[in-house]
Amino acid sequence: MTAKSVPTRVRLRPEERRTQLINIGLRLLTTRPIHEMSIDEVAAEAGISRGLLFHYFPTKRDYYVAVVEAGGRRLLLHAKAPEEGTPTERVRGIADGFVSFVQRRKNNYVAVVRAAAGGDERVLEVFEDNRRILTDRVLEAAGVDAPAPLHRLAVRGWLAMAEEMAISATDDVVTTADLVDLLVNNLEQVTERFAIRHH
Repeated sequence: MTAKSVPTRVRLRPEERRTQLINIGLRLLTTRPIHEMSIDEVAAEAGISRGLLFHYFPTKRDYYVAVVEAGGRRLLLHAKAPEEGTPTERVRGIADGFVSFVQRRKNNYVAVVRAAAGGDERVLEVFEDNRRILTDRVLEAAGVDAPAPLHRLAVRGWLAMAEEMAISATDDVVTTADLVDLLVNNLEQVTERFAIRHH
């Protein structure tokens, strides 16, 4: 007769443990809204006590915010313009990174966006910070100097369109390359209108 196996707690350095807990949260987020995520389930999967989890994240809300922040950082890491190139090439770098990231992680990405739509003030702040950073990156890459509020609003709308298309598109209907081409051409038309209006 064999004894029932009990998960062995693995000792990790603090940052490794935080990363492990956040990764578990990102995965669980794809199956349920963030406010329904069980801290007990996260702790059990990590092989630690609930109390130890709260050593790393003082409150459940702190943990949820850390999970959403991690999802946002991963997106920003991919949606970057190359340091050199024409405005079109630099915008294409952002669009390709953004679309590819969303399409590879659709369930996870939708879950993070849904968490932001849940209304928690701190989660909304994280989401807004990410949108502001992406908006700044696109405007800079497109060569729009001293953007007016209308410019920023147009780029935020473009990002929302890019997000919806990346989530909805499938390779058997439209390729990633074709989608990126469409988005880049669309933004070029918008920025050309900005240039015409300001001359």
